[in-house]
Amino acid sequence: MSKREATIRVSRALLIVGSIGVILGIATVVFSTLLYVQNHDFSMLATYLSDIGNTPGWPQTFFNSGMLIAAPVRYLFLVFLVLQLAHVGAGRGFSSAALIIGALVVAGSIGMSAIPYSLNLALHKTSALLYFFGVVILQSLIGFQELRRRLPVVLPVSSLTVVAIYLVFAVLLTLAGKIDGITRNTPVIWEWLAFLSLMFWLAAHSIVLGKAQKSRA
Repeated sequence: MSKREATIRVSRALLIVGSIGVILGIATVVFSTLLYVQNHDFSMLATYLSDIGNTPGWPQTFFNSGMLIAAPVRYLFLVFLVLQLAHVGAGRGFSSAALIIGALVVAGSIGMSAIPYSLNLALHKTSALLYFFGVVILQSLIGFQELRRRLPVVLPVSSLTVVAIYLVFAVLLTLAGKIDGITRNTPVIWEWLAFLSLMFWLAAHSIVLGKAQKSRA
């Protein structure tokens, strides 16, 4: 198999896995939220995603199951993304760092989903911080690599947008209740923005990198 054929196969796999990740992520949040609002007040300014995952019954089951399934799917997407960036010149150091940090991000995501805060607040919050700060580092690496390789501007912009939003949320979550003016509800909207920015990032990378090489075949 030629290098070009291998690149095309990776791009197709990236498009498929990325599309699955977007559909799974959005479906999980939308349907679990619809289940949640049947018996609870809901606001994107006051209801954390983890509140939905902590609600006994179908909201918890649907949300946590979806998130547990999504975590390895997104890691597989990261593997294909790293391979694709390697094709345009990214070095082994970047690839190794991205995959190691990505594994920690997945561990944090699984920890948040498997351990609701009502079960163990300390472990849930530790997993959340590992996930959110891990994403900040990972997306920074990816964004700067995309800038360096002069890839389509939507790619680094979406990567660094995720960095900014996740960083704000993680800092606010850490400071909530410890500083006057930063309440439990202060970080909530930023968590929803973090989710939306990640879905956009996933969709943008799936479309641009998934179809670019295919169109050259």
